Amino acid sequence: MVPNGWALQDFNSLKTATIDGDRGKNYPKKEDYLQIGYALFLGADNIENGALSLEKTTFISKEKHESMRKGIVQEKDILLVMRGNGTGRSCIYENKDKSYAARINSGLVIIRANSAHTDVQFFQQLILSPVIQKQFGSFMFGSAQPQLTIQLLKSLRFPFPPLAEQQKIAQILSTWDKAITTTEQLLANSQQQKKALMQQLLTGKKRLLDGCGVRFSGKWRESLLGDVSRITTGSSNRQDSHMNGAYTFFDRSEDIRTSDTYLFDCEAVIVPGEGQDFIPKYFEGKFDLHQRTYAIIDFPECHGKFLFYAIHYFRSHFLYQAVGSTVKSLRLPMFQKMKLSLPALEEQQKIADVLSNSDKEITTFQQKLNALKQEKKALMQQLLTGKRRVKVN
Repeated sequence: MVPNGWALQDFNSLKTATIDGDRGKNYPKKEDYLQIGYALFLGADNIENGALSLEKTTFISKEKHESMRKGIVQEKDILLVMRGNGTGRSCIYENKDKSYAARINSGLVIIRANSAHTDVQFFQQLILSPVIQKQFGSFMFGSAQPQLTIQLLKSLRFPFPPLAEQQKIAQILSTWDKAITTTEQLLANSQQQKKALMQQLLTGKKRLLDGCGVRFSGKWRESLLGDVSRITTGSSNRQDSHMNGAYTFFDRSEDIRTSDTYLFDCEAVIVPGEGQDFIPKYFEGKFDLHQRTYAIIDFPECHGKFLFYAIHYFRSHFLYQAVGSTVKSLRLPMFQKMKLSLPALEEQQKIADVLSNSDKEITTFQQKLNALKQEKKALMQQLLTGKRRVKVN
């Protein structure tokens, strides 16, 4: 059903242009790329979270730019990823650096809206909406390299409101986008602050104050992980776990699973024995453990959370020691020989408290960000289908 006052439209009826990048002999070769050059050469890597990112910028020479026939980007063009894992991502191009021209590679397409009856901000929100993204998913073909075609884009049909209503909807959704962007920045700042704190506190470069307000001093003690803790593996298999058990089950995966039985009832730092990275988890209580996952327990000389943060920060030890080509794996001696620098227990606790508070702040921002994204998604579902109408002045 098309809402009252809206019309069912497609790219042709909206007079929306679709412009592909050059292919074949006109496509830039390696020698045409320059560190500092005349034109930006934009691809899928430049589009993240609905925005243009120039962290992975490629430049092409003036000669190659002028020899190419297609793909010149203009201000307020929508860039859509047409091939690869990012298929369906899009952003609006804003030429903030006026010194460069811009072109797209053949993995993108330019969508150039007709401003007479299309608001580009609204059109971008429509492309990002669950309705259109679901259609993209059904249109994509190719298993190793998912892709869309311009012909498929032109077959899209969608309810479209009058220009004034488009502008109002875009204004509402942009408010949510600003809140999301602000929260993302706050989250990134908190993550960077925690990273700096770990670097300073876990190496002793920065010393905290004790309970009497006096700064900690004294040399840290060098130890091996195997000398200050007991390290063991579990005996359970993944098939012993499921989603509705009474106890937490740990293996190398990130998903949360449970078990009907438990092997341990204690404070532990848990590290997967296989994988590409060996990110530890902290747990206190009853848990089940996979036979190729390690539990570091019984550490009377260490504060549990301090030990967890230290293992996390210095886990490069595991990455260097791990064996195997396809899937890296760890052995018990690799854990036992891990070097640690340990301050007194009181200082360990103070360090752990600071880093735990930092984690809580990160979790708060992450939860807020997730909530904002879910709320915006629900709002898009309402506004971009006409189920919920807005007042136009």
